[in-house]
Amino acid sequence: MIEVKTIKELCMVVADCPHSTPKWTSSGKIVIRSNNIKNGKINFSSPSYTDEKNFEIRTKRAMPRGGDLIITREAPMGEVGMVPENMECCLGQRMVLLRVNPEVCDNYYLLYCIQSKYVQHQISWSEGTGTTVSNLRIPYLERIKIPYVSLENQKKISSILKYIEEKIINNEMINKNLAA
Repeated sequence: MIEVKTIKELCMVVADCPHSTPKWTSSGKIVIRSNNIKNGKINFSSPSYTDEKNFEIRTKRAMPRGGDLIITREAPMGEVGMVPENMECCLGQRMVLLRVNPEVCDNYYLLYCIQSKYVQHQISWSEGTGTTVSNLRIPYLERIKIPYVSLENQKKISSILKYIEEKIINNEMINKNLAA
């Protein structure tokens, strides 16, 4: 039987976003929204912005930093992506920041685990449901079980998965160029 640990055991910070809509502006500080996160990536091609005052409010619980994971709580529930290095941003609505404890967990390993069928199945059974859409409540998220292996093995696993992911991206770019 494989060992498991909860997200709460693997993370130093599990921070929910403010439950409000930020004031939208045409420029300023980047706001990560649920529609920016898909398939393990955060897409910044069409960013949303807020002003400095709202940015400070939205980062009061935790300021996102490079390597942190952002998971969507609803619409859709359970999408996850990693904040790039040197990216100043804040969370939009229905988002949770996960900051792994580097002494027990590799952030890429957790990123890939959250995308796995095993974890996505747990997310789909989330007890928390809103009035119109399901949502992932923080206490439930913190109890989600992650397969646990040594930190050394986590880094080996995530290294292999990153390599495969990069090969897939390169092959997709080659195919686009060939089709053009």
